[in-house]
Amino acid sequence: MSLYYKKQVLIPVIGTKTLANAITPVTLTAAYAGNSKTFKVGGYSKLDLAVLYTMGATETANSIEIQVEASPDGVNFYRVPNESVSGGTSTLTAREFTFVGVNAAPATISVGLDIFYQYLKISIKETGVVTNFGTAYIGGTLSGL
Repeated sequence: MSLYYKKQVLIPVIGTKTLANAITPVTLTAAYAGNSKTFKVGGYSKLDLAVLYTMGATETANSIEIQVEASPDGVNFYRVPNESVSGGTSTLTAREFTFVGVNAAPATISVGLDIFYQYLKISIKETGVVTNFGTAYIGGTLSGL
């Protein structure tokens, strides 16, 4: 059984998409700066990031990395954490999603997130690049009541 959301909104997060569903990805870089987007998510409870990642030509085993930051005001951003529990102690580390690509073949990834803040900032970069950076498009589905 799945949850029923009265409202679902599709948005381009990184890259662009036309009404005819033609997508234009961004070219990745080795830094998060430049490939990020901040958007309002308040009033929604879930966000699914649908990622299309393609390594550059002749590259092998590169990775796309996705960083998620949240903000109550759109100005001050905080990294979304991972939690591991051992012996009753919670240890928090900054959350980052890493996906190793498949030798220049397009790869699709779905990342589901719970929402607690008014704003999110999604940033991406690529690691392991020898000569040719790859591309990525991220579409989002915001779900809420």
